[in-house]
Amino acid sequence: MLEGRELSIGVSGKLWKNVLIMYDRQTDTLWSHLTGKGVVGPLKGKQLKTHPAAMMTYAEWKHLFPGTKVLKKNTGRFDSFFSSSSRDPYEGYYYSSRAGVIPQKYRDNRLHPKTFLVGVTLAPPTGGEKLAKVYPFADLNRAGVVNDDFAGRKLLVSYCETAKSGLVFDRAVKGRTLTFESVSENGAKKEKGGCAFMRDRETGSQWVGLTGEAVAGPMKGQKLRRIQSTQSFWFGWKDYYPKSKVYRHPK
Repeated sequence: MLEGRELSIGVSGKLWKNVLIMYDRQTDTLWSHLTGKGVVGPLKGKQLKTHPAAMMTYAEWKHLFPGTKVLKKNTGRFDSFFSSSSRDPYEGYYYSSRAGVIPQKYRDNRLHPKTFLVGVTLAPPTGGEKLAKVYPFADLNRAGVVNDDFAGRKLLVSYCETAKSGLVFDRAVKGRTLTFESVSENGAKKEKGGCAFMRDRETGSQWVGLTGEAVAGPMKGQKLRRIQSTQSFWFGWKDYYPKSKVYRHPK
C-alpha cells in the first residue's frame, strides 16, 4: 500500500548500482529493491513502507516457526537442479571478486566486494540524512552478539552461523537498556535449531537470538523490538551508502 493505493510489484529484470530493480504494474514506476524508493516513473521519490524480515536457512526457520506455510512454484526441468541439497548453483559466484555486470560506482577496499553483511540505516535523533553501518558476517560470528551504540540508538546485532542469519534489535526494554552476551560462551546449551541463546547481564534472562524473545528468567515473555536491516553483499550496499561505517571485531 502506498498512500491508500495498493500496488502490485514485479521483478523488472533491471539493475541499478548492481542491485535489483522492481516495478509496479499500476504505474510502471521502477523501485529500488534495497531502499524501497521509486527511482524512475510517476512515483519517483516515493517511499514504500518497509517491514522487518529475516533471511535464514529453512531448517532454522522451520524450527522457530513450525507452522509456516510454504509457497512452492513448479520450476519444471530445473527443479531438481535448484532443490539439490548437495550443490549450490551460485557457489562460484559467492567466492568470486566480480562485483556484477555493472561497474562499481565507488571503490572501497575496506571489505572484499563479496563480503556478506547485515546493513542498517537510521536517522539521527537530531534529524537529517540517515546514517548507515554494516556488520560483516565473519565479524559477527567472532563476536557472537554485538552491543552497539549507533545513530543515537542502543542496538543489539545477533548472529547465528548455522542459520546464516543476522538481525538487529533495539536493546531498550521498558525504559531499560540491556547488555547481551552469547550464553554458549559459558557452556550453555544451544537451541534445537543449532543457534546459541543470548543472555542479558542485567537480569540474567535467556533470549532467542533470531526472534528477540525472552524464554527464561525475569524478562520471560518480553520481546525486543526489531530494527529494519538488510543482508547484502558489500559491493551492492556501498554504492547506495558510500559513507557507511563498518563494524570490525577485534581478532
